[in-house]
This record gives sequence, C-alpha cells and structure tokens, in this order.
Amino acid sequence: MKRLVLICAFALASLFAVAQEYDPTSTWPYLYPDFTEGEIMSIDGSSKKALLNVHVLKAALHYIDGDLIKELAPGQAFSARIGQDYYINASGKMMKILAQNNSGYVAEGVEVDVVKLNSTGAAYGSSSTTLGTMALSSLEGVGSTNSGTSMNHMEIKANKDNGQILPLLKKKYLFVNKMCIFATKRDVSDVTDPAAFKAFLKANKVKWNDPQSLLGVVDFIAQQ
Repeated sequence: MKRLVLICAFALASLFAVAQEYDPTSTWPYLYPDFTEGEIMSIDGSSKKALLNVHVLKAALHYIDGDLIKELAPGQAFSARIGQDYYINASGKMMKILAQNNSGYVAEGVEVDVVKLNSTGAAYGSSSTTLGTMALSSLEGVGSTNSGTSMNHMEIKANKDNGQILPLLKKKYLFVNKMCIFATKRDVSDVTDPAAFKAFLKANKVKWNDPQSLLGVVDFIAQQ
C-alpha cells in the first residue's frame, strides 16, 4: 500500500512539473530557463562546445564565456545544438529545426508578441503600450554585445524572475535554396511558379501546421 502511495505521489509530482511552463521575462529574455550544454557548428565545418541559449528578441545565439554572457555574430554559426534541440541559422536568425530532408528544413522562429505584451499588465495611470515598450527597451540590453560590452551571467540570472513575462509568437518557416520562407500559401506562391504551386496543392493535401507535411513543400520549392 505504501509503495502504491509513493508511486502515485511521484506521478503527481511529475505531472505538476510538466504542467509548469517556463516563460521568458524582460530580465531573462531567453528561450531556455538557463544556459544549456550544446555545440556550435561553424560555416567552415568546425565545432565548439559551450553553454548556449537563444535571445528571444534577436533570435541570436548567446553563450557563456567565463562569467559573462556573449553574443555570437550572425555569420559565425551555421547551426547549433542546445540540449536535444537543433537550430539552423536562417537569414541571420537562429530557428529551431522541426523537420528536415535532403532538400532543406522546416524551422520554428520565435519572436516577442508585441501586441499581446502591450495589451497586458497596465498599472493604474500607465498605458499598456507604455509598459510594453518599457519591457522591450529593458530587454534589448540584456546579454547584448552590440555595444562591445557583455553582461554578467549570475547578475542577470539573479533577477530573471523580476521582469515582465514576455509572450511569444511561434511561426514556421521553410529553409530551402538559401531562402527563408514563411510557411504560408501566399509566401510560397511568391517565390515559385503560381500555376505549378496551385497544381501541387491540388495533388497534395498539405497540413500547414505539420512539419512533416511541410517537407513536401520544401521538396517542391527545391525543384523550382
């Protein structure tokens, strides 16, 4: 009986842990709750292991160097692994690979939902737009090295829960023939022959929310 109670308690605790979702904040604008062991694959074929994270405002790859957070220049990485997740450098932004084949990738881009950010959390006497703008302005400097400076990892981590939650937008993209294309009918039609694409859609039932189904569109674009 005690064994059964312990198993049930453990199962409930596990479910509770899964149910708790991590949210980036204006003081910790990262996709992951902490910097995670990973590997950077450079364009020249070399690789380097490091503690990595992705800055949600810039979709830039950040890494730990000693006690500092630094930003990798857009052209330095071809791809990266963060934990069990793989990313591709698509037009200078790091996007998570959802599916891939010999023709290209289906990737997920993440950005801050500015509209939602501006519509929540307004205190008395303050507009939500003002608060949203302040949140974005504050996170622009977190971990940024554009000015030639870096920020202390532990100082930022100590304040990670003190900021405003950043709602995110997740969008699917097709990375093929060195092009990064928003995964919609209109955007694909704009870079392909419209008549051929119409015929393709008629012959294939594309599920635009399914990465595996979108690989068929990747193949179609690659053949254009």
